[in-house]
Amino acid sequence: MMRFRGKVAVALVVVLSVVLLSGCYFSVFQTARTVGAGNVAFTLGAAVMDLAVDGNPSWRLAPQGRLAVGLAPNVDFGIRSGMMLNLETGDVGFLGAVADFKFALFQEPDSFARALGFGGGYSTGTVGWGLEASVYFESTVRYLPIYVVYRPLIPLAGGEFGVIHQLAGGLHLALSPNARLLIELDSWGGFISGGIALEILF
Repeated sequence: MMRFRGKVAVALVVVLSVVLLSGCYFSVFQTARTVGAGNVAFTLGAAVMDLAVDGNPSWRLAPQGRLAVGLAPNVDFGIRSGMMLNLETGDVGFLGAVADFKFALFQEPDSFARALGFGGGYSTGTVGWGLEASVYFESTVRYLPIYVVYRPLIPLAGGEFGVIHQLAGGLHLALSPNARLLIELDSWGGFISGGIALEILF
């Protein structure tokens, strides 16, 4: 009971922290773990962003979700999408839709896990159509539930080739055998953001 209360307290602190952070792109909300052949996982998360105009705050809420399907023991196919809500005007915008494959390279309990991912789609993170890759590292040690993800994003629009770098890290807290809370901070193109998500495995 005490451990559960501690997790809830951490979650509340992070939710308050997210409100004070900024960003305008998909959060990662993924670790190196794959869901397993025939399994499905749904992740629902949110971020808050400040798209300041002339130095005046302009807060946006970005709810986002991801559906992952286990194609094989170490291979997932996922689709994520979301929207942006202007908290001042009530206007709603499309955050994008991106599909990806994740390949687990190593997964051991009480050790660590590594994975690679590749995908693409339309998103504000790539300023339109783009491609992405991902490198995942996750600690599976019981008392060190951390993860780190590096994601280069390649916009396909525009005349010059460029790469936008996204680096994310956070905690994956097991609420039950089939549910985890993901608490994340990340950097995209030099901007710092944060988010929180609930992942449920079916």
